Amino acid sequence: MATYRGKYWPLFRHLMAVQGKQWPVTFKEIEAILGFPLPASARKYLMWWANEDETHSQARAWRAAGWGAYDVDLRGETLVFERSAPSASIAVGRGGTKGRPAFGGGKHPSERDGNKTMPAANAGNTLTLGGQTFRYAVRISPEPGPDGKPVEHMPQRRYRYAASTPLNRHGGGPFCRLSLPGLPVAPGVYAVTVAGQLVYVGIATRSLRQRWGPSGYAQIQPRNCFIGGQSTNCKVNHRILLAARRGWRIDLWFHETANPRPLEERLIVDLGPPWNSQG
Repeated sequence: MATYRGKYWPLFRHLMAVQGKQWPVTFKEIEAILGFPLPASARKYLMWWANEDETHSQARAWRAAGWGAYDVDLRGETLVFERSAPSASIAVGRGGTKGRPAFGGGKHPSERDGNKTMPAANAGNTLTLGGQTFRYAVRISPEPGPDGKPVEHMPQRRYRYAASTPLNRHGGGPFCRLSLPGLPVAPGVYAVTVAGQLVYVGIATRSLRQRWGPSGYAQIQPRNCFIGGQSTNCKVNHRILLAARRGWRIDLWFHETANPRPLEERLIVDLGPPWNSQG
């Protein structure tokens, strides 16, 4: 018999008694079961509902009961719990304040990765954002060390004017190195998902391969860590490292277009990807 002891034990106990394969529920109903309010992050970030039982205490409760969280709608404050095997990996849903679409087309089939079930890197998959189709590009995996963990880099010390130039807001690091082979040499809009959830939207004005190459996100140059450098490169690279540390899958999607900026701006406004925040 499954057991769980923790803050979310009332939810675990309730789920153990639920009949059927699905349980649609509101955030307020969950709070009534728990006897205390959900944290603010539960209403702000889809990642709070990710079925990551190794890192999320709340997920351990529903995973121990044999359930997974899906179709999370932050705007409507609803979700659906579904019975699933203990290795289910991601919560797929809607977020933001303007109705982020569900990741129906972009949800990968499952594949085994050690003891975890991760989304499959299937190049035939597509993701629909703002009515536009994004094709699967590549899995983003930082360079691993001998222990399998991402190698961390601090390139700031190599900048000749480091002693007299302030770091930019994202220049503190640490950073990782990426190798993303086979990316198209074409302009367009790209999207990054972490554990199946949209986190970032950007544009490649000339070439996706160049934007994600050594002069872009793949390797942070010392100059970019300081005021006047490419702080966005630092921000995205660092957050990829943080997600990889937690064992979350990171994927890159691409919509080819010669005029990418209008689509990028619309998606950022409508969907509010958290890594695009200027806060």
